[in-house]
Amino acid sequence: MNVRRHLPERSPRMPTSPPVLTDLLARRTRFARSDAIRDILAAGAAPGVLSMAGGLPAPDTFPTEELARILDRVLTESAAAALQYSPTEGVPAMREVLARLASATGAPVTADRVLVTGGSQQGLDLVAGILLEEGDVVALDDPSYLGAVQSFRRAGARLLPIPSDADGMDTDALEERLTAGARCKVVYVVPHFHNPSGAVLSVHRRRHLAALAEKFGFVIVEDDPYADLAFDGTRQPSVDMLSERVVRLMSLSKTLCPGLRVGGLVAPASLVPELAGAKQCADLQTNTLGQHVLARLLADPGFLPGHVARLQDFYRGRAGHLSGLIESRLPWLDFERPRGGLFFWCTVTAPGIDSGSLARTALAEGVAVVPGAPFCIERDGSRNLRLSFATLTEAQLLSAVDRLSAAFEKASVALESHR
Repeated sequence: MNVRRHLPERSPRMPTSPPVLTDLLARRTRFARSDAIRDILAAGAAPGVLSMAGGLPAPDTFPTEELARILDRVLTESAAAALQYSPTEGVPAMREVLARLASATGAPVTADRVLVTGGSQQGLDLVAGILLEEGDVVALDDPSYLGAVQSFRRAGARLLPIPSDADGMDTDALEERLTAGARCKVVYVVPHFHNPSGAVLSVHRRRHLAALAEKFGFVIVEDDPYADLAFDGTRQPSVDMLSERVVRLMSLSKTLCPGLRVGGLVAPASLVPELAGAKQCADLQTNTLGQHVLARLLADPGFLPGHVARLQDFYRGRAGHLSGLIESRLPWLDFERPRGGLFFWCTVTAPGIDSGSLARTALAEGVAVVPGAPFCIERDGSRNLRLSFATLTEAQLLSAVDRLSAAFEKASVALESHR
Protein backbone atom coordinates (compact mmCIF):
# COMPACT_ATOMS: atom_id res chain seq x y z
CA MET A 1 0.00 0.00 0.00
CA ASN A 2 1.31 3.37 -0.94
CA VAL A 3 1.23 5.93 1.81
CA ARG A 4 1.38 9.56 0.79
CA ARG A 5 2.79 11.96 3.28
CA HIS A 6 1.03 15.26 3.30
CA LEU A 7 3.52 17.85 4.45
CA PRO A 8 2.80 21.55 4.49
CA GLU A 9 4.45 23.42 1.71
CA ARG A 10 6.96 26.03 2.75
CA SER A 11 5.41 29.43 2.60
CA PRO A 12 7.35 31.97 0.59
CA ARG A 13 7.20 34.18 3.63
CA MET A 14 8.81 31.61 5.94
CA PRO A 15 12.42 32.48 6.85
CA THR A 16 15.09 30.37 5.19
CA SER A 17 17.91 31.21 7.59
CA PRO A 18 18.39 29.01 10.67
CA PRO A 19 16.80 30.26 13.87
CA VAL A 20 18.91 32.06 16.46
CA LEU A 21 18.41 30.14 19.71
CA THR A 22 20.96 31.75 21.99
CA ASP A 23 18.18 33.34 24.02
CA LEU A 24 17.30 29.81 25.15
CA LEU A 25 20.75 29.05 26.54
CA ALA A 26 20.99 28.07 30.18
CA ARG A 27 22.29 30.83 32.40
CA ARG A 28 25.44 28.94 33.32
CA THR A 29 26.58 28.72 29.69
CA ARG A 30 26.93 32.49 29.60
CA PHE A 31 29.48 32.53 32.41
CA ALA A 32 32.27 30.96 30.41
CA ARG A 33 31.92 31.97 26.81
CA SER A 34 35.48 31.71 25.55
CA ASP A 35 36.93 30.56 22.28
CA ALA A 36 40.53 31.00 23.40
CA ILE A 37 41.58 27.33 23.43
CA ARG A 38 39.77 26.57 20.19
CA ASP A 39 41.35 29.58 18.49
CA ILE A 40 44.81 28.59 19.71
CA LEU A 41 44.53 25.12 18.22
CA ALA A 42 42.93 26.34 15.00
CA ALA A 43 45.64 28.94 14.43
CA GLY A 44 48.38 26.40 14.88
CA ALA A 45 46.74 23.96 12.48
CA ALA A 46 46.59 26.37 9.54
CA PRO A 47 48.72 25.32 6.53
CA GLY A 48 52.23 26.73 6.57
CA VAL A 49 52.03 27.99 10.15
CA LEU A 50 54.68 26.94 12.65
CA SER A 51 52.83 26.53 15.92
CA MET A 52 54.31 27.47 19.26
CA ALA A 53 50.76 27.87 20.56
CA GLY A 54 48.99 24.74 21.78
CA GLY A 55 50.38 22.57 24.54
CA LEU A 56 50.54 19.49 22.36
CA PRO A 57 53.09 16.75 23.09
CA ALA A 58 55.54 15.84 20.35
CA PRO A 59 54.31 12.96 18.16
CA ASP A 60 57.91 11.69 18.13
CA THR A 61 57.41 10.71 21.77
CA PHE A 62 54.30 8.56 21.29
CA PRO A 63 55.03 4.87 22.06
CA THR A 64 53.53 3.73 18.76
CA GLU A 65 55.35 0.40 18.49
CA GLU A 66 54.37 -0.65 21.99
CA LEU A 67 50.78 0.47 21.47
CA ALA A 68 50.52 -1.39 18.17
CA ARG A 69 51.86 -4.58 19.76
CA ILE A 70 49.50 -4.40 22.71
CA LEU A 71 46.49 -3.41 20.59
CA ASP A 72 47.04 -6.56 18.54
CA ARG A 73 47.15 -8.64 21.72
CA VAL A 74 44.02 -7.03 23.12
CA LEU A 75 42.03 -7.63 19.93
CA THR A 76 43.31 -11.18 19.70
CA GLU A 77 42.86 -12.21 23.32
CA SER A 78 40.03 -10.09 24.73
CA ALA A 79 38.23 -8.33 21.89
CA ALA A 80 34.74 -8.93 23.29
CA ALA A 81 35.50 -7.17 26.57
CA ALA A 82 37.60 -4.42 24.99
CA LEU A 83 34.93 -3.48 22.47
CA GLN A 84 31.98 -3.65 24.87
CA TYR A 85 30.53 -1.16 27.31
CA SER A 86 32.46 -0.99 30.57
CA PRO A 87 31.72 0.29 34.09
CA THR A 88 31.35 4.03 34.52
CA GLU A 89 34.10 4.02 37.15
CA GLY A 90 36.49 2.39 34.70
CA VAL A 91 37.84 -1.01 33.66
CA PRO A 92 39.11 -2.65 36.88
CA ALA A 93 42.61 -3.21 35.48
CA MET A 94 42.88 0.47 34.51
CA ARG A 95 41.74 1.59 37.94
CA GLU A 96 44.35 -0.66 39.52
CA VAL A 97 47.10 0.75 37.31
CA LEU A 98 46.15 4.33 38.11
CA ALA A 99 46.02 3.51 41.81
CA ARG A 100 49.56 2.11 41.65
CA LEU A 101 50.83 5.16 39.77
CA ALA A 102 49.17 7.51 42.23
CA SER A 103 50.54 5.59 45.22
CA ALA A 104 54.06 5.72 43.80
CA THR A 105 54.00 9.53 43.72
CA GLY A 106 51.68 10.37 46.61
CA ALA A 107 49.61 8.91 49.40
CA PRO A 108 48.67 5.19 49.23
CA VAL A 109 45.52 4.76 47.13
CA THR A 110 43.19 1.84 46.50
CA ALA A 111 41.41 1.34 43.19
CA ASP A 112 37.99 2.09 44.68
CA ARG A 113 39.06 5.74 45.03
CA VAL A 114 40.00 5.99 41.34
CA LEU A 115 37.67 7.13 38.57
CA VAL A 116 38.83 6.68 34.98
CA THR A 117 38.01 9.77 32.93
CA GLY A 118 38.10 10.96 29.36
CA GLY A 119 41.35 12.84 30.02
CA SER A 120 42.05 14.97 33.07
CA GLN A 121 40.00 17.84 31.60
CA GLN A 122 36.87 15.77 32.07
CA GLY A 123 37.93 15.10 35.65
CA LEU A 124 38.21 18.84 36.21
CA ASP A 125 34.76 19.42 34.75
CA LEU A 126 33.23 16.65 36.88
CA VAL A 127 34.74 18.07 40.05
CA ALA A 128 33.42 21.53 39.20
CA GLY A 129 30.01 20.07 38.45
CA ILE A 130 29.55 18.24 41.76
CA LEU A 131 31.17 20.76 44.09
CA LEU A 132 30.33 24.19 42.77
CA GLU A 133 27.11 26.13 42.81
CA GLU A 134 26.60 29.56 41.36
CA GLY A 135 28.45 32.06 43.51
CA ASP A 136 30.85 29.60 45.14
CA VAL A 137 34.47 30.78 45.29
CA VAL A 138 37.44 29.05 43.66
CA ALA A 139 40.94 30.30 44.42
CA LEU A 140 43.60 29.74 41.78
CA ASP A 141 46.90 31.10 40.52
CA ASP A 142 46.92 34.25 38.46
CA PRO A 143 47.79 33.50 35.63
CA SER A 144 46.10 30.11 35.43
CA TYR A 145 45.24 27.27 33.06
CA LEU A 146 42.57 28.34 30.57
CA GLY A 147 40.66 25.05 30.71
CA ALA A 148 40.27 25.35 34.48
CA VAL A 149 39.13 28.96 34.28
CA GLN A 150 36.48 27.99 31.73
CA SER A 151 35.23 25.00 33.73
CA PHE A 152 34.91 26.95 36.95
CA ARG A 153 33.23 29.90 35.29
CA ARG A 154 30.77 27.63 33.49
CA ALA A 155 29.85 26.16 36.87
CA GLY A 156 29.00 29.69 38.00
CA ALA A 157 31.93 30.04 40.39
CA ARG A 158 33.49 33.34 41.40
CA LEU A 159 37.25 33.29 40.88
CA LEU A 160 39.63 34.46 43.58
CA PRO A 161 42.98 35.07 41.84
CA ILE A 162 46.04 34.54 44.02
CA PRO A 163 49.45 35.95 43.05
CA SER A 164 52.11 33.44 42.10
CA ASP A 165 55.82 33.35 41.36
CA ALA A 166 58.43 30.75 40.43
CA ASP A 167 57.52 28.79 43.58
CA GLY A 168 53.85 28.61 42.66
CA MET A 169 50.81 30.01 44.41
CA ASP A 170 51.63 32.52 47.14
CA THR A 171 49.92 30.68 50.00
CA ASP A 172 50.64 33.57 52.38
CA ALA A 173 48.49 35.76 50.13
CA LEU A 174 45.83 33.03 50.09
CA GLU A 175 45.85 32.91 53.89
CA GLU A 176 45.48 36.68 54.06
CA ARG A 177 42.39 36.52 51.85
CA LEU A 178 40.89 33.69 53.89
CA THR A 179 41.62 35.39 57.19
CA ALA A 180 40.00 38.56 55.85
CA GLY A 181 36.79 36.65 55.21
CA ALA A 182 37.02 35.01 51.79
CA ARG A 183 35.53 31.52 51.80
CA CYS A 184 36.72 29.12 49.12
CA LYS A 185 35.09 25.82 48.35
CA VAL A 186 37.97 24.84 46.02
CA VAL A 187 41.61 25.84 45.64
CA TYR A 188 43.00 24.80 42.26
CA VAL A 189 46.74 24.27 41.77
CA VAL A 190 49.04 22.94 39.05
CA PRO A 191 52.01 21.98 41.24
CA HIS A 192 54.58 21.00 38.61
CA PHE A 193 55.59 23.18 35.65
CA HIS A 194 52.45 25.25 35.77
CA ASN A 195 50.62 26.10 32.58
CA PRO A 196 51.38 28.82 31.57
CA SER A 197 53.95 30.11 34.07
CA GLY A 198 56.18 27.04 34.46
CA ALA A 199 56.18 27.44 38.27
CA VAL A 200 56.78 24.55 40.66
CA LEU A 201 54.89 24.72 43.95
CA SER A 202 57.53 24.67 46.69
CA VAL A 203 57.54 22.12 49.51
CA HIS A 204 56.89 24.86 52.06
CA ARG A 205 53.87 26.13 50.13
CA ARG A 206 52.50 22.59 49.67
CA ARG A 207 52.56 22.10 53.41
CA HIS A 208 51.05 25.51 54.01
CA LEU A 209 48.28 24.86 51.46
CA ALA A 210 47.44 21.54 53.10
CA ALA A 211 47.28 23.20 56.52
CA LEU A 212 44.97 25.90 55.15
CA ALA A 213 42.67 23.25 53.67
CA GLU A 214 42.35 21.61 57.07
CA LYS A 215 41.75 24.95 58.82
CA PHE A 216 39.30 26.52 56.37
CA GLY A 217 37.64 23.38 55.00
CA PHE A 218 38.18 23.73 51.26
CA VAL A 219 39.03 21.02 48.72
CA ILE A 220 42.39 21.13 46.93
CA VAL A 221 42.10 20.22 43.25
CA GLU A 222 45.58 19.18 42.18
CA ASP A 223 46.00 19.11 38.41
CA ASP A 224 49.32 17.48 37.57
CA PRO A 225 49.80 16.64 33.86
CA TYR A 226 53.45 17.73 33.62
CA ALA A 227 55.13 16.20 36.69
CA ASP A 228 56.90 13.46 34.70
CA LEU A 229 58.43 16.05 32.37
CA ALA A 230 61.00 17.29 34.90
CA PHE A 231 64.23 18.04 33.10
CA ASP A 232 66.34 16.97 36.10
CA GLY A 233 64.28 13.82 36.66
CA THR A 234 63.01 14.80 40.11
CA ARG A 235 59.50 15.49 41.33
CA GLN A 236 57.82 16.40 44.58
CA PRO A 237 55.14 14.04 45.92
CA SER A 238 51.47 14.86 45.54
CA VAL A 239 49.84 17.25 47.97
CA ASP A 240 47.63 14.32 49.02
CA MET A 241 50.58 13.19 51.15
CA LEU A 242 49.78 16.16 53.38
CA SER A 243 45.98 16.30 53.38
CA GLU A 244 43.00 14.04 52.76
CA ARG A 245 41.08 16.96 51.28
CA VAL A 246 42.64 16.53 47.82
CA VAL A 247 41.18 15.56 44.46
CA ARG A 248 44.09 14.60 42.24
CA LEU A 249 43.69 14.79 38.47
CA MET A 250 45.90 12.36 36.55
CA SER A 251 46.69 12.82 32.87
CA LEU A 252 48.32 10.38 30.48
CA SER A 253 48.18 12.77 27.53
CA LYS A 254 51.62 14.31 27.98
CA THR A 255 53.45 11.13 28.99
CA LEU A 256 51.83 8.68 26.54
CA CYS A 257 49.48 10.27 24.01
CA PRO A 258 46.34 12.42 24.11
CA GLY A 259 44.35 10.73 21.35
CA LEU A 260 43.05 7.80 23.39
CA ARG A 261 41.44 10.26 25.88
CA VAL A 262 42.11 8.13 28.94
CA GLY A 263 43.00 9.77 32.22
CA GLY A 264 41.83 9.53 35.78
CA LEU A 265 41.32 11.10 39.13
CA VAL A 266 41.80 10.10 42.74
CA ALA A 267 39.26 11.49 45.18
CA PRO A 268 38.23 11.14 48.79
CA ALA A 269 35.98 8.09 49.13
CA SER A 270 32.91 10.20 49.93
CA LEU A 271 33.13 12.00 46.57
CA VAL A 272 33.72 9.02 44.26
CA PRO A 273 30.03 7.96 43.96
CA GLU A 274 29.00 11.54 43.15
CA LEU A 275 31.72 11.91 40.56
CA ALA A 276 30.77 8.57 39.01
CA GLY A 277 27.13 9.65 38.86
CA ALA A 278 28.08 12.88 37.12
CA LYS A 279 30.24 10.98 34.64
CA GLN A 280 27.45 8.53 33.90
CA CYS A 281 25.24 11.45 32.93
CA ALA A 282 27.99 12.92 30.76
CA ASP A 283 29.21 9.96 28.70
CA LEU A 284 28.39 6.66 30.47
CA GLN A 285 32.04 5.56 30.41
CA THR A 286 35.55 6.20 29.12
CA ASN A 287 36.85 4.55 25.94
CA THR A 288 36.93 0.82 26.78
CA LEU A 289 39.47 -0.18 24.14
CA GLY A 290 41.87 2.56 25.19
CA GLN A 291 41.60 1.48 28.81
CA HIS A 292 42.42 -2.14 27.97
CA VAL A 293 45.42 -1.11 25.88
CA LEU A 294 46.85 1.37 28.39
CA ALA A 295 46.24 -0.92 31.35
CA ARG A 296 48.38 -3.59 29.71
CA LEU A 297 51.04 -1.12 28.65
CA LEU A 298 51.37 0.44 32.11
CA ALA A 299 51.27 -2.95 33.84
CA ASP A 300 54.65 -3.71 32.24
CA PRO A 301 57.12 -2.69 34.98
CA GLY A 302 59.89 -2.15 32.45
CA PHE A 303 58.08 0.29 30.22
CA LEU A 304 57.29 3.51 32.06
CA PRO A 305 60.64 4.37 33.74
CA GLY A 306 62.57 4.15 30.48
CA HIS A 307 59.86 5.93 28.53
CA VAL A 308 59.72 8.83 31.00
CA ALA A 309 63.51 9.15 30.98
CA ARG A 310 63.43 9.46 27.19
CA LEU A 311 60.69 12.11 27.43
CA GLN A 312 62.78 14.14 29.84
CA ASP A 313 65.83 13.98 27.60
CA PHE A 314 63.78 14.88 24.54
CA TYR A 315 62.04 17.92 26.01
CA ARG A 316 65.10 19.12 27.89
CA GLY A 317 66.95 19.23 24.57
CA ARG A 318 64.26 21.17 22.76
CA ALA A 319 63.80 23.61 25.64
CA GLY A 320 67.53 24.23 25.77
CA HIS A 321 67.66 24.86 22.04
CA LEU A 322 64.82 27.38 22.22
CA SER A 323 66.45 29.10 25.20
CA GLY A 324 69.56 29.72 23.13
CA LEU A 325 67.57 31.01 20.17
CA ILE A 326 65.59 33.48 22.27
CA GLU A 327 68.70 34.77 24.01
CA SER A 328 70.54 35.31 20.74
CA ARG A 329 67.73 36.44 18.41
CA LEU A 330 64.94 37.91 20.56
CA PRO A 331 66.65 40.26 23.02
CA TRP A 332 63.34 42.04 23.67
CA LEU A 333 61.87 38.89 25.21
CA ASP A 334 62.57 38.13 28.87
CA PHE A 335 62.05 34.64 30.32
CA GLU A 336 63.12 32.15 32.95
CA ARG A 337 64.49 28.86 31.71
CA PRO A 338 61.81 26.21 32.24
CA ARG A 339 62.60 23.38 34.63
CA GLY A 340 60.19 21.01 32.94
CA GLY A 341 56.87 20.86 31.13
CA LEU A 342 56.18 22.23 27.66
CA PHE A 343 56.16 26.03 27.94
CA PHE A 344 58.12 29.25 28.15
CA TRP A 345 56.34 32.14 29.88
CA CYS A 346 57.89 35.27 28.46
CA THR A 347 57.62 39.04 28.91
CA VAL A 348 57.89 41.55 26.07
CA THR A 349 60.28 44.21 27.40
CA ALA A 350 60.03 46.65 24.49
CA PRO A 351 57.90 49.68 25.48
CA GLY A 352 54.61 50.10 23.67
CA ILE A 353 54.29 46.62 22.17
CA ASP A 354 51.61 44.39 23.66
CA SER A 355 51.57 40.64 23.23
CA GLY A 356 48.10 40.55 21.68
CA SER A 357 48.99 42.69 18.69
CA LEU A 358 52.37 40.96 18.42
CA ALA A 359 50.65 37.56 18.30
CA ARG A 360 48.39 38.73 15.47
CA THR A 361 51.35 40.08 13.52
CA ALA A 362 53.26 36.87 14.17
CA LEU A 363 50.42 34.78 12.78
CA ALA A 364 50.56 36.83 9.59
CA GLU A 365 54.27 35.97 9.46
CA GLY A 366 53.48 32.25 9.79
CA VAL A 367 54.11 31.51 13.46
CA ALA A 368 51.43 30.99 16.11
CA VAL A 369 52.08 32.12 19.68
CA VAL A 370 49.70 32.75 22.56
CA PRO A 371 49.29 36.17 24.19
CA GLY A 372 49.20 36.18 27.96
CA ALA A 373 45.95 38.03 28.61
CA PRO A 374 43.57 35.02 28.29
CA PHE A 375 45.43 33.24 31.11
CA CYS A 376 45.12 36.16 33.50
CA ILE A 377 42.23 37.01 35.80
CA GLU A 378 43.25 40.27 37.48
CA ARG A 379 46.90 40.40 36.56
CA ASP A 380 47.89 42.38 33.48
CA GLY A 381 49.02 39.81 30.91
CA SER A 382 49.24 42.24 28.02
CA ARG A 383 53.03 41.94 27.87
CA ASN A 384 53.26 38.16 28.30
CA LEU A 385 53.60 35.43 25.71
CA ARG A 386 53.38 31.67 26.13
CA LEU A 387 55.59 29.69 23.78
CA SER A 388 55.53 25.91 23.41
CA PHE A 389 58.62 24.17 22.10
CA ALA A 390 57.30 20.60 22.09
CA THR A 391 56.19 19.86 18.55
CA LEU A 392 58.77 21.73 16.46
CA THR A 393 62.12 20.33 15.40
CA GLU A 394 65.28 22.34 16.03
CA ALA A 395 65.21 23.60 12.45
CA GLN A 396 61.55 24.57 12.78
CA LEU A 397 62.23 26.32 16.08
CA LEU A 398 64.87 28.41 14.33
CA SER A 399 62.40 29.34 11.59
CA ALA A 400 59.70 30.10 14.14
CA VAL A 401 61.99 32.40 16.11
CA ASP A 402 63.04 34.18 12.93
CA ARG A 403 59.38 34.71 11.99
CA LEU A 404 58.66 36.03 15.47
CA SER A 405 61.60 38.38 15.13
CA ALA A 406 60.22 39.64 11.81
CA ALA A 407 56.82 40.16 13.44
CA PHE A 408 58.43 42.21 16.19
CA GLU A 409 60.20 44.40 13.64
CA LYS A 410 56.91 45.05 11.84
CA ALA A 411 55.17 45.82 15.12
CA SER A 412 57.96 48.23 16.02
CA VAL A 413 57.70 50.02 12.68
CA ALA A 414 53.91 50.28 13.06
CA LEU A 415 54.35 51.70 16.56
CA GLU A 416 56.79 54.35 15.33
CA SER A 417 54.48 55.34 12.49
CA HIS A 418 51.68 56.10 14.97
CA ARG A 419 53.81 58.32 17.20
